[in-house]
Amino acid sequence: MSQFEIAHFEDRVEALIEAYRVLLHDYEALKTSYEQEQARNRETRERLNGVIERIRALEAEADNA
Repeated sequence: MSQFEIAHFEDRVEALIEAYRVLLHDYEALKTSYEQEQARNRETRERLNGVIERIRALEAEADNA
């Protein structure tokens, strides 16, 4: 291999490493965002279940009256 080919190869490897670092950073950001969204979804689901239970209780109360 000539010196030029080695330098080109090293440049390519460095570019690939930098691309990997960018992708890794993006992945971590997306993973954090996904986990936060999952937590919000769980909270919303729990709140909706509470509202549904209150509605059912009011319906049962209305049926008994």
